[in-house]
Amino acid sequence: MSFKLGKYSFNGPYTSTDDLKDRSGVYAIVCKTDNEFFLSDVGESLRVRTRIENNDKKECWKKNCTGQITVFVYYTPFLKQQKRLHIEQELRELYHPACGTNKKVFTGILS
Repeated sequence: MSFKLGKYSFNGPYTSTDDLKDRSGVYAIVCKTDNEFFLSDVGESLRVRTRIENNDKKECWKKNCTGQITVFVYYTPFLKQQKRLHIEQELRELYHPACGTNKKVFTGILS
């Protein structure tokens, strides 16, 4: 399943890091409540699974989600860190995630 976030198609939702690949990509931490999705965080990493498992914002994600925490990933095997950072920044400016303090409801396109 894919999820449209900005102009990018993310894979997901994943509820366990066991299902994630440890490859380069941009990830979105999304809180799902009823029929709404809240973007809690966006990040990038050369090793997505490892980054999410060891992320220092985990407590913030949990604290600010009254529903289910899910992960969506846009794998970027051919992009260097600079381009991944550009995508991360673009999505942060669009949705203002701030780990739940500035929640903006969005309706992504699931397909």
